[in-house]
Amino acid sequence: MRRSSSTRLMECHPARFCVWALCIAFVVIYLIGLAWRPLVVPDEARYAVIPLEMIRTGEWIVPHLLGIEYFEKPVLGYWMTAVSFLFFGENAFSLRLPSALMTGIMAWMLVLFVRRWTGRWDLAALGGLVLLTSLEPAVIGTTAILDAPFSGLVVATIVCFYLGTRAVGGRRFGWLIASGVACGCAFLTKGFLAFAFPVLVLAPWLAWEGRWRDLFTLPWIPLIATVLTALPWSLAVHQHATEYWDYFFWHEHIHRYTAGEAAQHPEPWWMFGFSLLVGLIPWIFALPLVVSGLLRRGFGSPESRLLVCWLVIPIVFLSFSSGKLPTYILPCFPAAAALIAVGLVERFKHQPAAGRAAERLPGGVLIVLGVLAIVITPWVPMQYAEGGPWLDGGTWRLVLVGVALLWWGLADWWSLTAAQPQRRVAIGGLAAMLAFVAIPLALPTGWMMTSKVPMPFLSQWEDLARNSRSLVDCDLMHAAQFAWPDTQVDVYGRAGELQWGMKKFDHTSRGRQVYREALPEAVADATPERPLLMVAKVPLVRLNWIERLVNAGQIPQPAVLIEDDILVAVWPEEAAPFK
Repeated sequence: MRRSSSTRLMECHPARFCVWALCIAFVVIYLIGLAWRPLVVPDEARYAVIPLEMIRTGEWIVPHLLGIEYFEKPVLGYWMTAVSFLFFGENAFSLRLPSALMTGIMAWMLVLFVRRWTGRWDLAALGGLVLLTSLEPAVIGTTAILDAPFSGLVVATIVCFYLGTRAVGGRRFGWLIASGVACGCAFLTKGFLAFAFPVLVLAPWLAWEGRWRDLFTLPWIPLIATVLTALPWSLAVHQHATEYWDYFFWHEHIHRYTAGEAAQHPEPWWMFGFSLLVGLIPWIFALPLVVSGLLRRGFGSPESRLLVCWLVIPIVFLSFSSGKLPTYILPCFPAAAALIAVGLVERFKHQPAAGRAAERLPGGVLIVLGVLAIVITPWVPMQYAEGGPWLDGGTWRLVLVGVALLWWGLADWWSLTAAQPQRRVAIGGLAAMLAFVAIPLALPTGWMMTSKVPMPFLSQWEDLARNSRSLVDCDLMHAAQFAWPDTQVDVYGRAGELQWGMKKFDHTSRGRQVYREALPEAVADATPERPLLMVAKVPLVRLNWIERLVNAGQIPQPAVLIEDDILVAVWPEEAAPFK
């Protein structure tokens, strides 16, 4: 049987090396370390609790948080996590797995794009490798937030549409349908930005190419597929909660974009440009080489112009938004990764590394830091009680960081000896691989405030919470509900992000919020059989308030425990498992 050209290309050594490098980087960065890091509060706890409530209540249409209707996002991201929980259990690995897999899909879509653009598997795999080994995709892709699934689906929308413009007949029809389905799923994950991103990228590109007829004819097939994908749940949620679309459209989209200083997360206009540069670490340090290679290659191809539209226009559009977070521009990173990979290979092909001392300096610094981390390990306190940096006394993490830095430095030197430019870029991607796993694992949990990593602390009170009425402030309510899955967690003080739901849906929120003024009444209902448990941040402020009530004779003295910046109080005092 005659082999296809793509098969023959895969069998050449540089392409095979690059593809293996891509696969290894994905497994090491995005799968191996998922279960080892502490949960990020409140985001990861929030996106754990909502799917768990779906599983336990059987309510798969209207999202709920702590039993209160919660309309911040659509439903598909929660469904992904719920399915992961059902297959792999309710743990950190399952929680983060959808983000990791969707980041892998984002990288694979980029591989398909670069392969169609250049006709080369080596450049295609390198584009995916640069993406997977850039700081922002690596952080977001291993964190349980909705930006990675959303970005993977947006990138699939753009790439499938592009592939549809390059295909004919049934293949064109299939790619355009796939583009629409991906867009509909992106909408079901994070909302109307799923429409904005592809339009901002593809419409200017088609206009730049002078393809005016395609601009008005090609989008109809994806549009129909998008509507058919998004419509069933959109109608169902309107039927179950008619307030959903009004809140989601006006507050979560229009208000965030136009509210100025009153918007959530207000930032200056230049924030996204800065976030892009930081998010491309470590590749951003090769930017002069990338620019040199891209200028040599030129921007005459339609794909080059598409990448420019893909990278620049959404960032400009989002820079006018009042509310900004670095995660918003994650769908732009594949375009930057493709340009970096192609630019570096072009640069190294015409100007190979000379092996000068200056080129060896970064690797040498990393090697010294790695050796230093390993050497000082015996002098680091092992136990948390002795001032150790980790709650579990895991000083092996410091050795792991040292090994990762050693590998990075040695691999950097190794890359300088590579005769082929593709191998040099691939080795550069593999060099940073271990650091992306080791450094997050080495977060000094023993030196951090308890509220930043509250899960180990909260988990020890699960039995107490199960038999108590639990009042938790809005900063810790997500983590408490995840740590105490069999407990109803009520909110003490401000309702935080539950404020709108509590005001709008009194039938589900009645009695779920206890203001400071109502604390004496809640304490009066506490008994040794069913005590009142309060968990809150800012312990000194809370404790002073409690002492004033005690001194005024409004409540009895509770049992109190303070752990860094968290207060635990129990009424009646004798019901507490601590003194």
